[in-house]
Amino acid sequence: MRAKSLRLRLFVAAAISLIIALFVAGTGLVSVFERYVVRRVGIELDTYIRQLAANVSVNPDGSLQLNRPLADPRFDQPLSGLYWQIVDDASGVKLRSRSLWDHVIDLPQDVLEPGIVHHHDLPGPSGETLFVSERRVIYTVAGVTRRLRMTAALDRKEIIAARSEFAGDVGLSLAILAVVLLLAAWGQIAIGLRPLEALRRSVNAVRAGEQKAIAVDEPEEIMPLVAEVNSLLDAKAKAIETAKARAADLAHGLKTPLTVLATDAERLRRKGETEIADELQDLAFGMRRLINHELSRARLQSAPGMAKEGIAIRNVIESIIRTLSRSPKGSRISWRVEVSTEAVAYISPEDATELLGVLLDNAVKWSNMEVRIAAQGENGLRIVIEDDGPGVSPDQIEKLGQRGVRLDEATEGWGLGLSIAADIVEAYGGQMDFGVRAPHGFQVTVLLPGLAKKISKMSRGSERD
Repeated sequence: MRAKSLRLRLFVAAAISLIIALFVAGTGLVSVFERYVVRRVGIELDTYIRQLAANVSVNPDGSLQLNRPLADPRFDQPLSGLYWQIVDDASGVKLRSRSLWDHVIDLPQDVLEPGIVHHHDLPGPSGETLFVSERRVIYTVAGVTRRLRMTAALDRKEIIAARSEFAGDVGLSLAILAVVLLLAAWGQIAIGLRPLEALRRSVNAVRAGEQKAIAVDEPEEIMPLVAEVNSLLDAKAKAIETAKARAADLAHGLKTPLTVLATDAERLRRKGETEIADELQDLAFGMRRLINHELSRARLQSAPGMAKEGIAIRNVIESIIRTLSRSPKGSRISWRVEVSTEAVAYISPEDATELLGVLLDNAVKWSNMEVRIAAQGENGLRIVIEDDGPGVSPDQIEKLGQRGVRLDEATEGWGLGLSIAADIVEAYGGQMDFGVRAPHGFQVTVLLPGLAKKISKMSRGSERD
């Protein structure tokens, strides 16, 4: 997938949204779990305080005594992380769990109403942070009121450990969920964009000339686009037909003046004005060739760009050779045809005739004694036409290969023929190269793609569009 792919963009957007949503959800779940654990710990510590309140007694001498130890063995294990402490507000007498060892929990001097539970984060005996729950309980002993501040505390590391374990489990679960949701998102994107693939194939069929309009009827979201493109195709087809009709009308309208011009040139020649007659005849001939060239270009621009069925290229070559052999120079040429009867070109018969006719006519014009035609290839056709004429220099060949240089302007005497041939080859996605035939002469190589390669090239072209 390329960076400009709509499928990739949608998937990246879905992945980013999903990751953000799962991250927020995971953070929220961990936070909720931590608050739940803190509440549970607070309830548990409050239970210990209630047990302390039920089992503590004040001796006549003012000392405190726990009649029944708490059940959790961690209270008896030094620095275990679970502690309790009782302080007499009046006398300052303290009673502590063995787990506190010689440490005293330094409680804040806050106002603590009887029966109200306060929670604090305070330093512990080993420098750890304790989650402390405290409550004030009032006793009356021998008519004397005693206020006891009872405290139970738990190392916050246990809360953090529980939160970390929960976060790990949630993270793993959310990661699996993310993979499942990303796969589901990819499937949704693939299914959602499938109509675009049908649209691409339909556009490719229009490009290939297999249909005149885009034949897609769903989904509704792209139908306005399809309608606009079909309207554009229809308008383009009408514009091309109008342009072709006007070009044909123009060519037909110029035939009579050109004929009159040629007739006048012949009359001047009979009167002895040969120089003027030659100029008029060359002018008329050049205008006729220019008109034919532009008509050929107009026809190629409206052509589909690919023939559905191949033609036997040898039959076309032999037909052109029979025609050229009737000319004075063509009758003196030795023709070497090295083309198999199975050689096939995916090009319309009209374009094949015009292409090879131009190239063979050019070869006849410049050759001395021989013209060679060879063709070979399976998935694609390579046609080589050689003559034994004077050829062209390497610098002229390089100019012929430059983009934007007209072949008829690059070398004197080439005329518009090779320009027409180049247009035909380009219209069918082929390639035409020029070279030197050893020991002397000129060589033209035409590469025409096969049907599968042409379809592949057109498909890639529609994807780039």
